[in-house]
Amino acid sequence: MENDRAKNMSDALFAVYDVVARTNDALEPVLRKFGITAATAHLLWVIDPDSPPPSMSAAAERTHCTPQNVTFLCHQLETKGLVTRKPSPTDLRQRVIELTSDGRAARMAIAKLASTGSPLANLQSSDLKTIIELLSGQTPPTH
Repeated sequence: MENDRAKNMSDALFAVYDVVARTNDALEPVLRKFGITAATAHLLWVIDPDSPPPSMSAAAERTHCTPQNVTFLCHQLETKGLVTRKPSPTDLRQRVIELTSDGRAARMAIAKLASTGSPLANLQSSDLKTIIELLSGQTPPTH
């Protein structure tokens, strides 16, 4: 029984990794167009243009990166003209990351291609919701 669980765990982790890898592969044309990597694209993705700009530390949490890595990624995005770093309007000790108009366009292109080129693109909404619930821990595990 434990061997079945270990195999299922391995298969599940590989399936998740495979979806991410295939999605990254599908994003290559837009990444090349904007001259960015998958890591910098991920940082763009977590900056919601309809919400207040996140602080550097919030971006580190969202991307599961160290603050130093987010600083490095931000510098790359700034060099490409996709983001700017500004003092936080609510706490001048912090800096926030704001999308430029080119950054918004890049983020939109990435999201559009991910929604059509990902292995998840053809799933029904109910299946996508189930995946979200399972991966975010919103449903109790069954044993």
